Amino acid sequence: MRLSIGTILLILCGFAVQAQTRQDDWTDITRDQVDRVLLTQRGARLLDDSRFKWAHAQTQHFVIHYERKMFAVKVARQAEFFYEFIARDLGSAQDRMTNRSHIFIFRDSRDWNHFLSEYQIKTEWAFSLVEGMVMYLQQADSTRDSADVLGHEMTHLVFNRFYRGRMPTWLNEGTAEWYGEFAYSAFKGIKKSKRQVFRRIPQVYPVERLLTMSVYPTDLREVRAFYDTSKFLVGFLQLNFPDNKFEPFLAEMTTGVSVEDALKRHYGFNSIAEFEAAFRRFAR
Repeated sequence: MRLSIGTILLILCGFAVQAQTRQDDWTDITRDQVDRVLLTQRGARLLDDSRFKWAHAQTQHFVIHYERKMFAVKVARQAEFFYEFIARDLGSAQDRMTNRSHIFIFRDSRDWNHFLSEYQIKTEWAFSLVEGMVMYLQQADSTRDSADVLGHEMTHLVFNRFYRGRMPTWLNEGTAEWYGEFAYSAFKGIKKSKRQVFRRIPQVYPVERLLTMSVYPTDLREVRAFYDTSKFLVGFLQLNFPDNKFEPFLAEMTTGVSVEDALKRHYGFNSIAEFEAAFRRFAR
């Protein structure tokens, strides 16, 4: 039987929709059906907080706790896409978890501020955050902003699922900023110029200090410079060197090896000073 081009396209589109539906795999569940294995102590307490009227759903990798279903469905769809998008870049690294991670969605700043205060979150300037296998996601003012936040936080969640060791703060946040920048464009099928994004950095945080930091800056005026510099450092490594170097560098940095040794082994820099000089040429 011969089919017209239009019919063939309709069939192919139908297959694509079915594949997307299977990927999203949204299933409404009851409270008793929630997969609690990867819940943190804070997450378990939040689940029982009477302030929130949580409804629950699950996808392939996540349990979604929400109060507004329309937004939650968007989060679920993007979360699965972002998970796969980041996981593909990690190459040979594998997800160590078989249970679902959790995403709590906060409707507005009042609920978020309640969470920060009542749950003793020390990073009081955080807009959203990840703790272990749990994401606490605040809805932003626009779809694009919410997606950028989700792409950033999903990076932390994927790292926690894929790697056992602790990622250096600059590398963790810099890579999260990278995916916060590009994951949503990939989701929308829009090609975004990476070189255009990394044209010039507003302010460079002292690189040698940044590479050894295990906590965030205490001065809020330095926080933006910390994030921008971390993002540009990752951009420098991603754009100036072969793609197959970054994931092995990431993996080794979770084992506690010094950044100087890892940069030398994977990128050929003989010292931090040499690395910083090359980075400043890239960022200026």
